[in-house]
Amino acid sequence: MHKSESYDSSKELYEPVESREKFKSVRFMEMALDFSTDMSDRNASRRLNRIRHEQVGISPQTYRNTVEREGKRIEASIKKKCDETLLENDFNLNGELNENIKFTPKPSERMELEPIMAAMETLNIKKCGPSDYESPESCVSISIDDVCVDRQTQTRPCGEEEQPKRVNNSVIHVENTEGKYILNSANVFGVLRLLLGFLLNGGLLKKQLVFFTDGAREIHNEISRMFAFANYKIILDWWHLQKKCKEQLSMALSGRVVRNEFLEELLPCLWFGNVGGTIELLTNINPKKVKNPEYIAKLIEYFGRVRDYIPNYALRKELGLRNSSNSGEKANDLIVSSRQKNNGMSWSDHGSHAFASVAAVVSNYELHNWLHKHSLSFQISMPVAA
Repeated sequence: MHKSESYDSSKELYEPVESREKFKSVRFMEMALDFSTDMSDRNASRRLNRIRHEQVGISPQTYRNTVEREGKRIEASIKKKCDETLLENDFNLNGELNENIKFTPKPSERMELEPIMAAMETLNIKKCGPSDYESPESCVSISIDDVCVDRQTQTRPCGEEEQPKRVNNSVIHVENTEGKYILNSANVFGVLRLLLGFLLNGGLLKKQLVFFTDGAREIHNEISRMFAFANYKIILDWWHLQKKCKEQLSMALSGRVVRNEFLEELLPCLWFGNVGGTIELLTNINPKKVKNPEYIAKLIEYFGRVRDYIPNYALRKELGLRNSSNSGEKANDLIVSSRQKNNGMSWSDHGSHAFASVAAVVSNYELHNWLHKHSLSFQISMPVAA
């Protein structure tokens, strides 16, 4: 006679719920998580109740807690997947390659010389480095962007340091010829660590990695530290480069007219990747046009720091290659800004990151995987309808 077994249906047959909270079906959760990407808690809960013909139904607070709890589970699942992948591939949990392990990336597959020569002739360019122009079919394009949202005000004990006013999210958009994927974390180190695990999991780390970023020193330093062993390069986003020049020269020069006249000389130098010529223009500027020379010195120092990240933008454009990190900014808008940066909204750290994680899963077409299998592919694949 077999010994009878007992089960607690509230924990072992169904997912656990909070006190007085109803069990939520997969279909309900699918709608709830999908709505969370672009609706307020109040509007999303109202729509769910309308669809289910419920007079009372789920409250905005319960809805918010439900999405936030699911977001934390997603974060934990991705972290576990990343940790396992790093350890399996001879990296430690900080993303550092273990000692005595040699990593050999594949040599860069350059774009064919013929289109480069044709583009040079069209633009009347005499010299260029062919290795600067990657083959789109053999590289991975990576865009990084940060965004901050308003933090919730919290009561704090007297004497404790004042809490930051903003909650930070770091977002990475990864793309190759097979598709795209979005990763998010609370900071640059966290999201680059996820990127390392993601590239290892998808067999992409040995390919050429092309990072598109703004001029943030923290991002450049962290990329250089974490991917020093890989075949990578950084390209400074053209829009941010123009913005930096305009802001610094507005502070440095005597009036808008003088600034705009100088920009007409400066920007073409940068567009063709002539950093040396740009520094020379700044060094030899007429002192009578300068009101704050310290900003000229800062701009010269800046170009000295980022000169390796400034390519020939004109030639890249002629060859059909990217010059912009706008994919990362668009990803940030999709999973953070459009939902979390509305008037009157404020967020806790956990809430902001959890909602961003849910939005990333939806954007990556992983929602069906998550709800039905409680797992994520954590790699680029062609989107498949649920």
